[in-house]
Amino acid sequence: MHDTSVVPDLSPNIAQAAWTKPFARNGAGPYPPGPRSRCTHVHGAWLQDLESLEAISQDDDTRRIFLRMAAMSHAGRTPRFLAEVADDTELDDATKDHLTELAQDSSFLFAVEEYVQRTRRIH
Repeated sequence: MHDTSVVPDLSPNIAQAAWTKPFARNGAGPYPPGPRSRCTHVHGAWLQDLESLEAISQDDDTRRIFLRMAAMSHAGRTPRFLAEVADDTELDDATKDHLTELAQDSSFLFAVEEYVQRTRRIH
């Protein structure tokens, strides 16, 4: 049996070192000093966009639909998709309108595609 009374407890020091090390740069905080100041606040609309992207990326079916729409947009097949949506009798008018609007927004589809790819690497 080992005598644990002679072994100092280093865990608080290790935890403290791990938390303070990134902030040790000239006492300037977590970011390295640079020529430009850094934005530290988030605008409400931008935060809402991030929440939308996260919601899309978390739901398997929704993520697949958006990634397919993005692929169709890249391939120039959006008009064909829109015709199929318009002819679909199982979709209500509100859903058709939303899908049409989203499918025509190539910048949003690109953002979804980028967000999903980048967050897959992290998760």
